[in-house]
Amino acid sequence: MRKLSFQKPIWNVVLLVTMSLLFINCSSSHDDEIIPSNNAAFNVADFSLNITRKQLYGDYLAIDFDVKNTSKTSYSVYEQGTFSVKFTAKSTDGEVFKRITYVDYVETGVTYSDYVHLTFSANKTLDVSTLTAVIVKD
Repeated sequence: MRKLSFQKPIWNVVLLVTMSLLFINCSSSHDDEIIPSNNAAFNVADFSLNITRKQLYGDYLAIDFDVKNTSKTSYSVYEQGTFSVKFTAKSTDGEVFKRITYVDYVETGVTYSDYVHLTFSANKTLDVSTLTAVIVKD
């Protein structure tokens, strides 16, 4: 029993040191200071947006779209923050329907393709000609 009583304080010290090192290394004091590594701020003009297809179904409009990064900066949610594509369309009686989809990452010169469904009330008639899409910095 004497051997166990001698080893117990050693293991306690080892455990204490290990836990202390883990807490020190996991400190989050700088987590909120996200600065782009390339010092580039988000700029809407760095992207082109193109709706490639729109198909009207019962109570939703299916939209395929492309976002192309025309700049020399790769944009990432972790560096420049989030941005999104906002779609709006009106019904024939003037009610506005909206859908927002987020874009996480687009490399320089690359086209990001995606699709969304813009839903609207079943008793409404959507005027597809009023569809607009814009890139928005969140």
